[in-house]
Amino acid sequence: MAVDAVFHEGATNLPKEFLEQYDLLRQWMGLSDIPLKIGLSEHGAHTDMASIEMGVQMMAQTLKPNYHGFKDEDLEKIAGAATYFVLAHEIAHNTTHPGREVKSWENSVKDIDVEARDKFRWMNIISDICINYNIINGMNLVDSITGKKREEIAEQFRWGLVSEMFMRHSTDHTTASAMINQGTNAYGQAILENRVLDANGVPVSLEDPAVPLWQRYQGYGRGDQIYPSLAYSVLNNQGENYRKVRCIKGGDGRRNGKVSEVTDVKTYDGRTKGSGATGWEPIKEYLVDGAWQSSRYYIPLCPDTGKLCPAIWDGIAIRGEMNRYWWAYVSKADARKGTSGYEYLGTQLFVYEWCGIYATNPKGWPQFAGKTGRAAAEAFIDAIAEDMDRVMRYR
Repeated sequence: MAVDAVFHEGATNLPKEFLEQYDLLRQWMGLSDIPLKIGLSEHGAHTDMASIEMGVQMMAQTLKPNYHGFKDEDLEKIAGAATYFVLAHEIAHNTTHPGREVKSWENSVKDIDVEARDKFRWMNIISDICINYNIINGMNLVDSITGKKREEIAEQFRWGLVSEMFMRHSTDHTTASAMINQGTNAYGQAILENRVLDANGVPVSLEDPAVPLWQRYQGYGRGDQIYPSLAYSVLNNQGENYRKVRCIKGGDGRRNGKVSEVTDVKTYDGRTKGSGATGWEPIKEYLVDGAWQSSRYYIPLCPDTGKLCPAIWDGIAIRGEMNRYWWAYVSKADARKGTSGYEYLGTQLFVYEWCGIYATNPKGWPQFAGKTGRAAAEAFIDAIAEDMDRVMRYR
């Protein structure tokens, strides 16, 4: 493979394993000519139908040293899976929906019957729902991939989607940098050096262009640090620092700002720690201070820095502070200060993705309310509808 011709700066700034995986993605999805660039934005990825641009933190979350608290067997299938899913997602915008034949995103939104200012938002969500269902079921791979191989690739993508949705991202690099320099976390626990060191045992410079990006963004204070979902930590009896949350809406026995520990979780069909809940699906309630409370009214904390550390299901944090909300509670006033309106779209995306997962019910994945197929999807919609209404009404 002529790496330089395909990857631009990726040839020197991405690890060999990453380049090989991206080449596989292009082969699997039948788009060998789509180049990849590392963009200026720290998070996310996008396509202009000619290339894919990926944020540097997407690259950082493929590096195993940036992961903490996972069992070895889980780390093997989860580390990097989310980033590779996102890249497959962007490739699928070119091959599956809306497809390169539309030439541009501008052309794709002409027939979306909403206000002009919302056309791109809605088209993006509609397209995301379509292609994510295809990807996690192996429906848009090249015809030569069949049988067990197709199922294995679909399973890899499914883990990419659910881990991206529920693993926690710690984004306060300033606090993390101070923490690793002193050798202990916010709870006084020893932490291990995970930055790349030069020949003298000194962390490589973040500003040195001669050092590949993947080396610069490895470790505390460099790349986002990744932690398991809160449900995973509860179900695996991890330490208190892995189960801490901060209340963001008082009332009904809750106190805004209070930090508590979660001792159990409940899915939208009522499964708990002792009755089949898993660490990688939507959680309706947390058991906090002896009472079941809506998970929407709490944000998980980083097990090391103690700062806000949401899963994307909750929202997005930048530098340890909430920047965008999806399922987590936000007041209408605060929503209007930022990206008001996206919460309407994000909830649609997440709900219908999980309708697809519960409906297809792949082997090894949870059944919803003991149902499969359309019945499972409809049961999930009925169960989550009240919370969805609260999101829309900022309640």
